Amino acid sequence: MRCCARADARRRRALAALLAAALLFGLTLPAGATFAVAAVEPSVVGRTLVVSGQLELGLTPEVEEAIATGIPIELAIEFRLYRRRALLWDERLDGWSMRRELRYHALSGQYLITGSLDGAEREGANSLDEALAELGTLDQLALPLAAPLAADADYRLDVRVALDVEALPSLLRPVAYTSPQWKLNSGWTTWTVTP
Repeated sequence: MRCCARADARRRRALAALLAAALLFGLTLPAGATFAVAAVEPSVVGRTLVVSGQLELGLTPEVEEAIATGIPIELAIEFRLYRRRALLWDERLDGWSMRRELRYHALSGQYLITGSLDGAEREGANSLDEALAELGTLDQLALPLAAPLAADADYRLDVRVALDVEALPSLLRPVAYTSPQWKLNSGWTTWTVTP
């Protein structure tokens, strides 16, 4: 009886270790499958914050497969402008949100990018890599300021890009919420703004 109990306990421990290893290795993102804000150059022109930069958009195989089968993905790009203060927390002055969508058009064999602050559609790209490079390019993006910035103050711009799970088709959302393969988010990065 004791022998069987020890064997069962060993089997359970081995099964638990195997399950833990499967979870550890199975739930990690493949190399290169991350979002990052690589570079941002904010500048002020009158009452407009002009942002140029590059977002690095590495997709997981699951997201690439979804795009290839015609499911569009939407990215949420967020900007927050703060005035730095020495004694208190930084004061939030303004915020902007921008959405960009990537979809594969099977008839033309091209990837289409839509969305910007003005809602314009961009030309199609022939490959996914080309489309991701175009999708991640912030080229002289004009963000209107509510008030002019003071020349003697310090400002910072926080930027984040994330895959918007809520924009996915409703049948795919439960999978996206529970799978780390769909959790693509750069986290906030901070950039100095000179008025």
